[in-house]
Amino acid sequence: MVAAGGAVGWYCVAQYWIAFLGAGLLLIDSAVQRLPNPLTVAATVGTVVLLAAASADHEAGSFLRAAAVAAAAGGLFMILALCGMGLGDAKLAISLGAVLGWRGWQAALLGLVLTYLLGCVVALLLLLAGRRHRKSTVAFGPFLIVGTLAAVLLTSA
Repeated sequence: MVAAGGAVGWYCVAQYWIAFLGAGLLLIDSAVQRLPNPLTVAATVGTVVLLAAASADHEAGSFLRAAAVAAAAGGLFMILALCGMGLGDAKLAISLGAVLGWRGWQAALLGLVLTYLLGCVVALLLLLAGRRHRKSTVAFGPFLIVGTLAAVLLTSA
């Protein structure tokens, strides 16, 4: 997805950073429904540093908007954590929000919509297949990661 998006420079490196750490997070969250702090913190710190480098290099995008979306995503998912969603998802949402925010408001909104749409479709399919029941939990990190990368790809024209 990252390569197909055609990004260049530090922003491209930030996307690959998310894809690299996201692959591990996706596998771990799918297996044990946990997003480890060392990986979510590394994702956030690395993303902020790489986007700051992109801003210093005057690449197309906005560091201020990236920070605003990261804060909003982190805040939204912290509120959702009070309702039963994991804190790991809230921590991961900060770095993913920054990547989407750099691209633009449309990418941020699309990322949120795609994330929840993917999660709902998979949860519904698992229910219909009898692999989960109504009270089952489903790891949400994979949907956050795939939804983010898909939104970046779809808004990269």
